[in-house]
Amino acid sequence: MNKELATLGIKIEDFTKIPEVNTLLHHFSDCIICRMGMPYEKLGIRLIHVVMDTPSADAMRLVEQLNAIKGVSSQTMFF
Repeated sequence: MNKELATLGIKIEDFTKIPEVNTLLHHFSDCIICRMGMPYEKLGIRLIHVVMDTPSADAMRLVEQLNAIKGVSSQTMFF
């Protein structure tokens, strides 16, 4: 399977879901190159930026699982 670089943007609006997000990211940790999280108090959200080196299907599976969590949304872009 060919690997691609993927960048994911994750927005967390329900802070009680942070442990669930962290668990998912840990499950994909072997593919994650970089992870940066930041609070954005002005909007009352948390943002996480993730860069992955992985097959596109795996990155999309992570995005789908993140989007299935109420109060969490994610999008990806491939290079």
